Amino acid sequence: MAIRRTSKAFDLSTEHWHFIGILGTGMSSMAGYAAERGARITGSDIRPAPVMQSLTRRGVQVNLGHEGRGLDNGTNLVIISQAIGEDNPELARARSLGLEVVRYPELLGRLMEAQKGVAVAGTHGKSTTSAIIAYVMQQGGLDPSYLIGADVPQLGGGAHCGTGEYLVAEACEYKRSFLCLAPHIAVITNIDADHLDYFYDLWDIREAFSEFAGSVGPGGVLVANADDENTRSVIEQAGVRTVTFGIEAPEADYRAERLWRAKVHTNFDLVHRGEKIDRFSTELYGTHNVMNALAGIAACHQAGMEFGQIKEAMESFEGAARRLQLVGNPWDVAVVSDYAHHPREIRASIAATHQRFPNRRVFVIFQPHQYSRTRKMLEELAESFRDSWVTYVCDIYAARDSVEDRRAVSARDLVRQMNHIGLLGHYVPELGDMKQRIVSDVIRDDVVLVMGAGNIWQVARDIIPMIEEKGRRQIAA
Repeated sequence: MAIRRTSKAFDLSTEHWHFIGILGTGMSSMAGYAAERGARITGSDIRPAPVMQSLTRRGVQVNLGHEGRGLDNGTNLVIISQAIGEDNPELARARSLGLEVVRYPELLGRLMEAQKGVAVAGTHGKSTTSAIIAYVMQQGGLDPSYLIGADVPQLGGGAHCGTGEYLVAEACEYKRSFLCLAPHIAVITNIDADHLDYFYDLWDIREAFSEFAGSVGPGGVLVANADDENTRSVIEQAGVRTVTFGIEAPEADYRAERLWRAKVHTNFDLVHRGEKIDRFSTELYGTHNVMNALAGIAACHQAGMEFGQIKEAMESFEGAARRLQLVGNPWDVAVVSDYAHHPREIRASIAATHQRFPNRRVFVIFQPHQYSRTRKMLEELAESFRDSWVTYVCDIYAARDSVEDRRAVSARDLVRQMNHIGLLGHYVPELGDMKQRIVSDVIRDDVVLVMGAGNIWQVARDIIPMIEEKGRRQIAA
């Protein structure tokens, strides 16, 4: 399958693409991207997800269950996510029909060959950093293409095929997917131990990132986090032109100084190679989001944008969905939805929530993501809830887990570990019971932080009218 480039956009008007695992983060963005270019898009997945409605509005046919609906001899390309195994029945049908099959990262690599790729890698912060870069470039008139693994309301979604020369996309390390890319600008937000169902250890992860860093094309640049020890070790081996960002590292090319945190925004001085540029502001909160902002600023500046353009755009960026997203404020109870599922992300999100809502009780609802991650990070996961008032844990959301992993650990084990170290945690396995429990326990001015990468997002939406009703009853009484 060759990508045909016209003077305006990729020509996919005669194509029928089918996505197996279409509701995954990268896959849904790619499907929306292709649909925007006029391709006929069909796809399937096991469970519904919020992005399903957005895809349907774009004319995408999404079927639940891998039964092969939508596949026929006229299908030009079948795209599968990294989670799809060779035993998948829909994949087997595609192969029996003799259809061309590619994995998502391979297709992304093909698309990047036709544009200047901005590939955002890192264990944490990929979606927010990608969204910042895409939004700032769009506001600056560059009209980039982008494939972001989250809905970005200000961009009208997470995917777009623009007329500009840049393609901004997340670059996932799982199964070394990002090695399919040869970006013009590569960004590494940080490197941490994760995906240990695939990688042997942190050394193995660093080796993969080193290969990614070295994949930068001629005339390109690596944008890397100078505050992160693991990323610094990768920089030393990269062998490509590199610029760095950070808060603590004095040698960083792009530094944030004099951070001042308010309720709903953060200000900082941007210093470029020792010279103060200006006072920047972002509506995002949390130190981790200052780092994401610095990565975005550095990438956009390296793409040729002026600091004044970047500053103006940064001030109006509101963030990506499910990244510390305030979804409602019923009865003055703030309900926040967040994607965090790794210990480092959990700590950062809880700290940022306290920053935004000081002196308020933060109740956390958490859905562990993957039995393998829970098993291998049990103690670290439990410790990450240290600053939660109380944490409610539902059953683990399975993804790519082995029978051994499923048998070896449960959500109840996580709660036991939390209780063992003196934290208040409760095991509430069913989401329906979880909604009733949290509505019963919260009072006015509390904060509910709903966290996880699975289907826990539904709880954040569903409890809003329930809390409103509780507030009405309290007032009437």
